Amino acid sequence: MNKQELIESLNFFVDNEEIGITVYCLLKSDDSFTPRTLDIKDEDKEPLIELFINSLSNTIINDEEVDVMLLSSSDERKNVIYEYDLEIPEELEAIETVVKSESIDLFDFSKDKFSEVKSLLIEIGNNEQQVVLYKTMASVNIFGRKNFFLKQVKSDKRFEKIDDDFIRISSGFQLLRIKESLFVVNLETIEKAFGFHEIIKKEATQCLNVIEEIKILENPETLKELIDDVTFARKLTKVAKNSPVLKAQIPNNDIISFTKNHPAVKGKIKYNSLGDKIQLDTKISKNLFVKLLNDDFLTSELTKIYYDSLAKDDVKEEAETNE
Repeated sequence: MNKQELIESLNFFVDNEEIGITVYCLLKSDDSFTPRTLDIKDEDKEPLIELFINSLSNTIINDEEVDVMLLSSSDERKNVIYEYDLEIPEELEAIETVVKSESIDLFDFSKDKFSEVKSLLIEIGNNEQQVVLYKTMASVNIFGRKNFFLKQVKSDKRFEKIDDDFIRISSGFQLLRIKESLFVVNLETIEKAFGFHEIIKKEATQCLNVIEEIKILENPETLKELIDDVTFARKLTKVAKNSPVLKAQIPNNDIISFTKNHPAVKGKIKYNSLGDKIQLDTKISKNLFVKLLNDDFLTSELTKIYYDSLAKDDVKEEAETNE
């Protein structure tokens, strides 16, 4: 799903009076990640809908600068929403549960603890369309009776103690699910949770197997040493999923010739004694090799200037018309 398709899908919920909201929670102590439904009074739901629709508008719909790209293609660009295309962590499968289940048990104060709330799943929509937002709940937003809080009463000058547990729900969210696609709004959040690092390392290891198969490296084991470096592992994941060089099956001789002649790479990579394989001996050469597989080294046809480019959106030629 590209940016325009995502915006069009989300616009369904803007100013739509025929949509409702249901809020679920996941608990820290529940290893099965079974959602509980929060029983919220109907009259309190409308402000919640407005809160999150405004957040969707500000975060995505009205942000002209935001880009949408596949998570496996992530790079150092900022202000990007990523469509999730890797292995789905078990905890995030709870999002599918709230979409597909017709009945989910209520949060029960006699059995469940407010302090155990780990995240919220906010489902907005109707029978036609739904969007589910995943929102982590920091402990600072969960307040128990052991704290002392005051609230205003009807009198302009009187305060009284709050004796109930309560949570504060803000407008932010980290992921959203719409039309069977899962999008990451805050990449930093998932990098610290869900066992995401292990998923990335698994994908990176598969990439190393592919690189070994083309037999262009004299010492491929040197890349394995960097798998635990998540930043580098993410770069390998991008290679595994989207490398133009590997997909095009560029001959090894052409790749080596490129490294010997392109100004960004020339003199920075070594070779074996026969000159038919690349030898990676420094971190710089390893990073250059990954950039090479991602085809990041470009040349302007107009100025003949060489570039190291992160963003390489495909340019499709449009057929000329006489209209």
